[in-house]
Amino acid sequence: MKKFTPWIITLMVVAFMFSSSAVFAAQKPIKIKFAHIGAPKTFDSVMHAAAVAFKYIMEKRSNNRFQVDIFPGGTLGKELDLMEAVQNNVIQVHLASMGGLYRIFPPAILFYTPYIFKNEAIATEVLDSPFAQKLNDALTEKVGIKALGIMDIFNFMTITNNVRPIRKPSDMKGIKFRGMDMLQVKMFKSLGASAVPVSFAELYTSLQTGVVNGQTNPAFLVAWLKLNEVQKYMTLANAQIGYQILVCNKGWYDGLSKEDKRIVQDATTAVKFVGRGLSILLEDKYLRELKEKGMVIDILTDKEIAEFRKICLPESLKWLKTQMDPEWVDGLLKAVDEAEKKLGYK
Repeated sequence: MKKFTPWIITLMVVAFMFSSSAVFAAQKPIKIKFAHIGAPKTFDSVMHAAAVAFKYIMEKRSNNRFQVDIFPGGTLGKELDLMEAVQNNVIQVHLASMGGLYRIFPPAILFYTPYIFKNEAIATEVLDSPFAQKLNDALTEKVGIKALGIMDIFNFMTITNNVRPIRKPSDMKGIKFRGMDMLQVKMFKSLGASAVPVSFAELYTSLQTGVVNGQTNPAFLVAWLKLNEVQKYMTLANAQIGYQILVCNKGWYDGLSKEDKRIVQDATTAVKFVGRGLSILLEDKYLRELKEKGMVIDILTDKEIAEFRKICLPESLKWLKTQMDPEWVDGLLKAVDEAEKKLGYK
């Protein structure tokens, strides 16, 4: 028996080493890369705050089985680069803007339709509706990227320029705006203005040098980018709601357990709440600060906004029907009508 003892001890040591390494491997966190193009400022950037909320819920609910690493400010590439990275599972989660989505799935731009929403409450009701879920499901099926949900801001994007105050449609004539997409180009042209494609990274310089005279973005982005240095006038015209779609690699998502998918969905809900809540606070904060710094800020009345809607909305809807199955546009109009009735606006 004694001559076998060393062998037994050796086998026990080896078994212990393998079991220890297995336990270590099991405890090693599963890493998730989350990329976005917003500023890396949790309390000044809705996009980054949303990413932090996603990270918190994923790690807390999984008892740190998941580890979410956030890559802000476009550090992993521009919009189209990030979309490709999601498709290839180089990154798992991305807060995608329309710059990276509508080119590959045109209906993703529908909620940007100028003047489709009379107020923020109606917009959020539609973005939480079965129609929005139908759009997310169709995006997933068409593109092969899982659309988790829509993160909107509970306010409209502002319109800024350095030519004149804007209170009526005719004030837009002759002003050259930055056009983020063809829908915005159509909006500006319908109002007698023009639009030039300018990347997000080149926006400040383009405004400074006169490549364009104006642009549209949420108030907190105007402040973060310091556009007040090259823009004198701001108008709250309730034209377009700002939103992104939270997407992830479909293969990665499909490989999760039912319980982990539930955690991802709960983290997505946190993203929505943070986006809406923080955007209200930031708009209030930065409108005050921008005014103190000399920006002339005009808040249009419902009657004034109706004049813009009368011109922009029909043209926008007409153009959208040439870019996708018209049933998508009809579905949007139906969802808006249902939201207005539900909230007592009809």
